[in-house]
Amino acid sequence: MKRFITTALIMIVSVLGVNAQTVTSVEVKNQISNQLAAAYKKMTDGEVQVKICATPFAELQLPDGKITYKIVQGGDRITARDIKRVDVYVDGSFVRTLNLPAQTAVYKDVLVASSGINRDQAITGETTEVKRLDVSYKMDYVLTNDVIGKEIFAKKAFQKGEVIDKRFVRMRPDVERNGDVRIFFVANGAVMISIDGTAMADGMTGDYINVENRNYKKVYKGKVIGEHRVLVNI
Repeated sequence: MKRFITTALIMIVSVLGVNAQTVTSVEVKNQISNQLAAAYKKMTDGEVQVKICATPFAELQLPDGKITYKIVQGGDRITARDIKRVDVYVDGSFVRTLNLPAQTAVYKDVLVASSGINRDQAITGETTEVKRLDVSYKMDYVLTNDVIGKEIFAKKAFQKGEVIDKRFVRMRPDVERNGDVRIFFVANGAVMISIDGTAMADGMTGDYINVENRNYKKVYKGKVIGEHRVLVNI
């Protein structure tokens, strides 16, 4: 009887083994990191690095079949640290959900103070330098060397080595409220048409503002891409 039970258990284990597969923690972390990095590279021109810090398992037992991962929370925005919610599918069928802590770094060449800059002092090439830094914590507020040459003044004191934060500088915007702009409509990466319009807010390169079609008074949200130029995806 004991021998019969042992044989039956071996048969059950063998059957389960045939219909299951094992995925290691390292494989899952690499797959999710790569998916997130690919998504984030479409959102920034910086160098993106994503690290999944840990998983609640050493190995993941899944049914046989093609494994796919769908990032259902945390994949649509770049944050330095957060929890990514990931659904696991095998052959298109949902299997389970994973909650994975992730760290994201975005490296860009940005302006930092090369010496102390006083409040109301001009920010110039002599008072700044370019450094490649992780700016994931303030991506929308960094400045690049492209702004040097414009009239820029500090609204606060900057310490040596401090990143120049555009929230604390005063400069003439690339697009001025109620000013004339050229609106470029883009579809699938190609410019389809450009028209004259009016800016409804001040904006620097990289900012998103509303612009109005001068002829039809229709309002669009677009990205400032230079002086008097705004790009609208359609």
